[in-house]
Amino acid sequence: MAKRKKIGAPKEDTKVVAVVLGLFAAAIILFFIFSKPKESRKEQPPLPVRVVEATAPAKYNRPPESLPSETVSPESFEGVPGSGGKIAIIIDDWGQTTANCKYLREIPEPLAVSILPGLRHTKDVADCARASHKLTMLHLPLEALHNYDFYPPDYIIKTTMKPALASKIVDDDLDQLPSIQGVNNHMGSKATENRPLMKLIFKKIKKKGLFFVDSMTAPHTVCAALADEMGLAFGKRDVFLDNINTREAITKQFVVLAQKARHKGYAVAIGHDRHLTMQVIKDEVPWLEKQGFQIVSIKELLQNK
Repeated sequence: MAKRKKIGAPKEDTKVVAVVLGLFAAAIILFFIFSKPKESRKEQPPLPVRVVEATAPAKYNRPPESLPSETVSPESFEGVPGSGGKIAIIIDDWGQTTANCKYLREIPEPLAVSILPGLRHTKDVADCARASHKLTMLHLPLEALHNYDFYPPDYIIKTTMKPALASKIVDDDLDQLPSIQGVNNHMGSKATENRPLMKLIFKKIKKKGLFFVDSMTAPHTVCAALADEMGLAFGKRDVFLDNINTREAITKQFVVLAQKARHKGYAVAIGHDRHLTMQVIKDEVPWLEKQGFQIVSIKELLQNK
């Protein structure tokens, strides 16, 4: 009997096998594509972060008392005395040392020396000022809104004090300096806004024939209106010279002072008993005079402003 021939797979089976193999191959390819570790993918670089640097603080702040866009040129008043206005300079906080008394002798122009009471050299400074023909004032310690310095009990006149105690302290402070011609406030941002306390103080100042200069440490001071009501000789500070204790800043404040005096005909400056302040005053006062400004005592300015 003849052997049977092998019969090949039907064509339909061949097609099925081919499709299966194709799908299998595609699955393998897709597996490798999507199972690729994230670390191996090339990441896009992050967007750069925009860094905005803060503006560096100025070496000194623009003082609130300065006049905008006002300048003083050396040629403005040169050679015309008094054409720039009158300027009075008060130096505060004397009494702890006599080290700067030499400047009172070296500066011929009239300065006012405002002396704190009850300090080691209170009377010594008064003697020095008198010998140098400088006007003396009492730098009366008054309560501040915020004070972080140490003072002995009842040294600062406070708004919470009974009138009898406040009155006694004022009398004692005035008695320590019999040669003074005026008073201005040391600190006092709280006290100078208190009408009853300032009225008590002003009565004593007026009784002695003194004047008062408001150092302008309080935004809502009652001193000007009260002095006007009481008929007290009164003035107020226009410029602080040395709130920032650098030569550049103090010199800049002299320009501000000149602007003020030019603008209204007079100006009052207050500085402090510091070596640098006194040195700059010594250097800058001749410049002011060259521009035509007249340096006068605070008493004369208040009498003739």
